[in-house]
Amino acid sequence: MADTEIPRSFQEVLLPHLPYAEASELSAADDLAALGLDSMGVVQLLAELEDAFGVELPDEALTEETFETVGSLWSAVDAHTAAGASAAPEPAGHE
Repeated sequence: MADTEIPRSFQEVLLPHLPYAEASELSAADDLAALGLDSMGVVQLLAELEDAFGVELPDEALTEETFETVGSLWSAVDAHTAAGASAAPEPAGHE
């Protein structure tokens, strides 16, 4: 997963929820908990991701593994987009 390309639009939604992220560029292997994502942050982030990417992640996708790394979370979001491919739309409000 370390070589997975993480779209900039996804990173822009994710970064505000990661208080310990020092880089402006996230890699797929970055650990979300180590970057400061906690359980309250997961709830807020999930709502923002669903709005920004027009997806609704099913309950079975809401696992510890999904929220383990930047790449695992992007894979879950990407798998549920209309395209289902890494053609990430611009987040809402960023036109």
